[in-house]
Amino acid sequence: MSGRAIVATVVLTLALVAAGLALLGTANPVSAGRTVVLSEAVEAPAAHGHHLPPTKGSGLYQFEHPGRRQFDAGQVFNPVPPPPTPAPDGVREFTLVIEEDGVLEVAPGVKVPVWTFNGTVPGPILRATEGDRVRVTLVNKGRLPHTIHFHGIHPANMDGVFELVAPGGSYTYEFIAAPYGIMPYHCHSMPTSQHMHNGLYGMMIIDPKEGRKPMKELAMIMSAFDLDRDGEADFYAWNARAFQYADHPIELEQGEPVRMYVANVFEEVMAPHLHGNMFHLYPTGTTLQPTEYTDVKTLGIAERAILEFQYDFPGYYMFQCHVSEHMEQGLMGWLHVKERQHVAAQKRR
Repeated sequence: MSGRAIVATVVLTLALVAAGLALLGTANPVSAGRTVVLSEAVEAPAAHGHHLPPTKGSGLYQFEHPGRRQFDAGQVFNPVPPPPTPAPDGVREFTLVIEEDGVLEVAPGVKVPVWTFNGTVPGPILRATEGDRVRVTLVNKGRLPHTIHFHGIHPANMDGVFELVAPGGSYTYEFIAAPYGIMPYHCHSMPTSQHMHNGLYGMMIIDPKEGRKPMKELAMIMSAFDLDRDGEADFYAWNARAFQYADHPIELEQGEPVRMYVANVFEEVMAPHLHGNMFHLYPTGTTLQPTEYTDVKTLGIAERAILEFQYDFPGYYMFQCHVSEHMEQGLMGWLHVKERQHVAAQKRR
């Protein structure tokens, strides 16, 4: 290449670089050295920076100290599961009746039609011991076919997918409880999303043969309700009622060991979180040794875990989903840790 050709190439290259920088400057006025004036900025929405509660109920609960009672005490779902007991002759029998004419107050003053197992949402907490023969009879009093699908290990014909139970019919599922841990159950009829969203889900606790250390126990299912079926949940809830444990805090005693069984049955990520404390984490409940010591755990759809903890200081502590929108729309409550009786007695002297 001649000297003139080399010079021409260099000049052309510099021209192309200059053109590129000019284009970048047009796309990004700051990089071009121009001052961005206010009229060029995109105006923020008028509501920016102002808190607008996502529901009419959330403003009552987010940061207000417990004391105001909004939720009817008779509607509160009892979070205490049945205690572990020996199965008669090694067989654990349950009957679950599906009905489609239930009404549930999903938030204070907000009632919706629901489908139920034994008249409740969630369905009753079932409990067995690893190795028990579990026998569950489904009675369908609804107008549509239904099934029950149990998580865990069992034969194919007990899986609750093909065995559609016609209206007025019944079906008995029978399997050996395995493995130990937290096993959700729910209707698997199509469309499964509708059957679950309408309330047909629950929790089964399978205890290890050697048992677990005795503690106060709580069974907590995380779910949500899309009232207008627009694809966006309107309320999120512990045990199917938004804010119920805000109106009626769960009472604990200072220093009392607690075991909380938690399951997420909604199709969004949930993140159970304890305030003012940490917990030992047992994912799925299928181990006797904790895998982590933390204060928050992210659970995907159908994931579950055991949280073990105790509070050393009395007072009110929030327990919530750490997804802020979920907390604001009902997935929160209070643990009321009461002072030890002997400590309180000493103070009165």
